[in-house]
Amino acid sequence: MGVSFNKAQYHEKYSFPRYMVTGFSNYQTKVTRPMSQLKFNHQYYPQISADVQGILIFPIGHTIPIELCREAFERGIPVFLDPKPNQESILDAREALPYTTFLLVNEQEILLLAETDNRSNAIDKLKDAGPEYIVVKNGIRGCSIFKKGILVEEIPAFRSLVLCSLGSGDVFGGVLATTFLETQDLKFSADLASCVAANFIENFEVETVIPKKAARIDVMQRERISWLSSNLQVYLAGPFFSDQELFWVNQVCDILESAGIRVLSPSRENGVIGQYENWEQRKTIFEQDLVLLENADLVVAILDHDDPGTCFEMGYAYNKKIPIIGLKTSISPLNNMITFGCNKICTSIEQLMSEVYSYGKK
Repeated sequence: MGVSFNKAQYHEKYSFPRYMVTGFSNYQTKVTRPMSQLKFNHQYYPQISADVQGILIFPIGHTIPIELCREAFERGIPVFLDPKPNQESILDAREALPYTTFLLVNEQEILLLAETDNRSNAIDKLKDAGPEYIVVKNGIRGCSIFKKGILVEEIPAFRSLVLCSLGSGDVFGGVLATTFLETQDLKFSADLASCVAANFIENFEVETVIPKKAARIDVMQRERISWLSSNLQVYLAGPFFSDQELFWVNQVCDILESAGIRVLSPSRENGVIGQYENWEQRKTIFEQDLVLLENADLVVAILDHDDPGTCFEMGYAYNKKIPIIGLKTSISPLNNMITFGCNKICTSIEQLMSEVYSYGKK
């Protein structure tokens, strides 16, 4: 999808006329527009009007309009390209690179674009492909800005009690683009974009975007994550033997990973013991889980279900002097060994994330 920042049309037949509004509330009259010729029975050929200042393209389920990018390039209109990590989008993005001014990517996307497994090699390979700037979104580690292959800015992330990261990349791109077109200050634009994204992910609602004036205040007041180990590994201990248990474990895992934290999940890494595993298979999974646990910098233990496996993992971690943060949202009392075995017991996801952040900076 593309957003022209000076003009955008509203189409009744387009099913998602305000899908993931990117930017501030005063930009909410500007809506995303379908870039394919036919979308929900509406014939639409995107055109660049005379007063367009820039174009942001973030394709979701359809192709990148190469001709539109070429026309913008020829007219000196900056193109902000934010591809998605799927084959169709990456192939289109490679074709659009010569006409791109700002390439907005996460680490996975830049490796796919450059067909390499090393970020430095990817930056070097793409520096002459077209984009003047490459902005690499690093999640909880902020973002890195490269100009023709040279690192010019490292923008730290802002502390956030993350609940739902859906759409945060689009918000980041929208704020960066609109602010840069207004100020021509790339560092400030990325800083503000990072702050607005941090605010955005504290809500489940997809259209909760902080107003522009409030964002400029928030960027001065919100705590920055000046340092957080990119190698922080969290072992997630919790039961996963019922749909309810598995849902809660997966939700906590998703929230941690959305904040850029490496989660060591025994059920995901080593599998779940079922009724058909023999003795040797069960022993192998047990040993693999312990290896995973020993590699952790921190344990997050879900305490709502009184799971004996979780209790064992906590005891093992305690003996290895690995810090333990417990998450208990139920009101049932805890065993004394569990209470004093934890470095901290949290009663909400927000409190849990705050504690994880504090350990990440140690």
